[in-house]
Amino acid sequence: MFHRGGPIGPYLVVALLCCVLMAHDARSSQVSPLSQRQLPPPALDLITAYVTVTASKGLPPRLLASDFHLMEDGVEQRIEYFAVHDQPASVGIVWGGGTAFDPEPPDPDMVACPREFMKSLPLGSEYFVLSGDKVTTSYTTDLNLIPKQFAWSGASSDTVFVGLDVLKEAASFRKILFVIAKPDSGSGGQLQTEYLERVAIRQGYQVHVVVFVTDARVLDAPGQIFLSELAELSGGSFTLTNVSDLICGTIAKEIRLQYLLGYRPTNGAKDGKWRKLSVKVDGSSGGQKLKAKIRRGYYAMKDRE
Repeated sequence: MFHRGGPIGPYLVVALLCCVLMAHDARSSQVSPLSQRQLPPPALDLITAYVTVTASKGLPPRLLASDFHLMEDGVEQRIEYFAVHDQPASVGIVWGGGTAFDPEPPDPDMVACPREFMKSLPLGSEYFVLSGDKVTTSYTTDLNLIPKQFAWSGASSDTVFVGLDVLKEAASFRKILFVIAKPDSGSGGQLQTEYLERVAIRQGYQVHVVVFVTDARVLDAPGQIFLSELAELSGGSFTLTNVSDLICGTIAKEIRLQYLLGYRPTNGAKDGKWRKLSVKVDGSSGGQKLKAKIRRGYYAMKDRE
């Protein structure tokens, strides 16, 4: 029988706490070491990269670490870290689609693109808007603050550099630069594109680019080539398309869930040389063919001489 204020109360509390702790330890021991952490452990020699998986039909199934084959310079690596990232992301929106004061203002579907992109990401994803090298909307999760018209526009190497720099302040581990551009965007900056590409590789952020085309005569402009190369290097995407707001939601849905893989390279040489990455994924479901994409590579660390 329980007596109020008697000695049984404290012992009962201690016993209950012990049971809770034992149950927690039992559950923890059943979790694979590959999936215990959402963020990779601090290790200078651990290389991490995001992988995007798409399916030929519909959405791909959720995969395990054993479904992936990660190669560096053609040599398969042992995956030591694996996490599924479907949590809110941090996005830098770079607007290069023109201004409301242009002779031909941006199409309404172009202006709706940033909103459709953010709507299709996990709820709670934050963003900022960069227009003409100016942060016109600071970090927020309120989609109502996405501009409905733009007074500045730009997607040059300088603008992209500023966007990557502002992303350093993001709250989420997963950082994405989303560039909306016209066919003549990507050129005109003061920074050398080669320098900016090295910055993007070092930071490890994803760059996704949508270029809206209204005139086929301006295809393959130098700026487009730069933006396409930057997207490929970062493991992002480059889309050249007719004006439509649907594509922006589609891109966001493809990266709504991504996988973060980590490994220690079998090539431990600290020579500063380029290491090429590639990834393959096993399995298919319901006739689906799965395709995996990873950043193109990275530069190895270099010993100081």
